[in-house]
Amino acid sequence: MILHPQPPSANKRSELLLRVISATVLAPVTIGVTLLGGYVFDAFWFIAAVLMSYEFLRLITPRHRPFWGAVFIHASIFCALYGFIRESEPSIVLKLIAPSLFVLFVWNETRAGISTFWHVMALFYPLVTFAAPLEIISHADGGAVAMVWIFAVVWGTDIGAFFVGRLMGGPKLAPSISPGKTWSGFIGGLLFGTAISVAWAELALQYLGWPWVSGPSLILLSLIASIIGQIGDLFESFLKRLLGVKDSGKLIPGHGGIIDRLDSFVFVALYLLLLLISGAFSGLVL
Repeated sequence: MILHPQPPSANKRSELLLRVISATVLAPVTIGVTLLGGYVFDAFWFIAAVLMSYEFLRLITPRHRPFWGAVFIHASIFCALYGFIRESEPSIVLKLIAPSLFVLFVWNETRAGISTFWHVMALFYPLVTFAAPLEIISHADGGAVAMVWIFAVVWGTDIGAFFVGRLMGGPKLAPSISPGKTWSGFIGGLLFGTAISVAWAELALQYLGWPWVSGPSLILLSLIASIIGQIGDLFESFLKRLLGVKDSGKLIPGHGGIIDRLDSFVFVALYLLLLLISGAFSGLVL
């Protein structure tokens, strides 16, 4: 029997269906965990960070070299950071030994020919994925609203860019980095991501009584966040191109791996966290 390859249109429809199914399952779970908060929320992002560490280290480590020790070191650093974030004193082992082990590990890997840059990236992504949500949700300036706002920006931008880009096509945004992205998709994602995130913040205030940023400040905040999210997406595409891979993993059907799904989230969450730490929201929260 001769097997004929599926036409491209069938492959695209199958990919789209997988993306929709995955999003339909993951979005309610993520929002539900955010609204529950507490240890469930903390554990959710700890697991996501460890899975991200595993993915990144698997990508940059030669096949003949083990990397589970590095995953353990990352997890130890997350535990130490958790102690600081939740205002409990971490043990001396976690506070000093885990970062020291990471430095020694990177030094050893550098001697084996693996660039320090890749290990910095391998820790940066999961570290932000774990620390930023914990800091944001516990912040006095509307933590839960802010977390869902991040999802609204990222998901709205992703949806807008995907459908507008496919519908309108046109000039490529960054063909040498990500050939599928277009300027029409960038603008569509910018407008849709901003609209969805602004709508969420206003609905949270009007119907749930949860105050947050409002008015022109909210629109500007969302516009910038959508742009930063798309930069994060492009940066991850750039890293994958350097590594010669299409997806970071296969954990999420239609989306690839954890890094593929959270590339924009990492950048937007870091952006919001820096604003919160700097006190930029003072006087803007209702």
